[in-house]
Amino acid sequence: MFQTCSRPIHQWLLVSYACVIAFRMMHLFGMQMSVPEGQAPGGSESMSAASFLLDLRHKDLVPRIVVSFTWAAALPFFVLWTVIGTVWMWQVMRETPNCVPTVTHLWFSGFWLALCYVWLIIHAALGIMAWVLERRVRRAEGDLQAIEDADVVSRWGQVSQLSGYRSLTSAQNQGLSPAEIKDLPTATAFEHCGTCGGKEDGECSICLNELKPSDQVRCLPPCGHLFHRSCIDLWLLRRADCPLCKRSVRGESVA
Repeated sequence: MFQTCSRPIHQWLLVSYACVIAFRMMHLFGMQMSVPEGQAPGGSESMSAASFLLDLRHKDLVPRIVVSFTWAAALPFFVLWTVIGTVWMWQVMRETPNCVPTVTHLWFSGFWLALCYVWLIIHAALGIMAWVLERRVRRAEGDLQAIEDADVVSRWGQVSQLSGYRSLTSAQNQGLSPAEIKDLPTATAFEHCGTCGGKEDGECSICLNELKPSDQVRCLPPCGHLFHRSCIDLWLLRRADCPLCKRSVRGESVA
């Protein structure tokens, strides 16, 4: 009887069912192929569908393809198909409401259409969250690039490339800006350090390595504690206090 409908809503329903099933299977496959950071391959810890879609920087090729396809192709297609289904359902109800076998079929079609919109709203929220997290990751990378120099790379390696939003910390926005960090006093180890009064320790309390005469160091004006510049700069990006005494460094600069 569906053939007498003014629009082929039965075909819309079949394609809609197939899309939802395909999305779910695709996500399960991508999650199975993805190895969360810090977990060995074959580990028992599973990744949720939400966290899988939020991560735009999967290190494995298959999960990256699945996530990119979901946001760039699958979701836009389902949005378009749901809008088409809404128009077709409205036209059928107005023009040929008796074309379906029973009223139950018509009500079920409407119920399924409502579920499609719920699915779209949830995924739209996830898409916005993924975009916000990616912006935060890029902003953090920009801050790291601003302080990453040969000294940082030689001591810590390349730190400005983050693996994803899981690399962000809860204190990501509580530290100093790169410009504020560069305003703090710096010198060569065992030389007078400006307003810090030349207070010196035998080792850097962050990396626990001995200070050498050629090391670039930074001393914090409020307390005079001394650290390798490449060590304390990374700390100050995340926290605006001294690692030893916890005195605030914010607003301090060279006198």
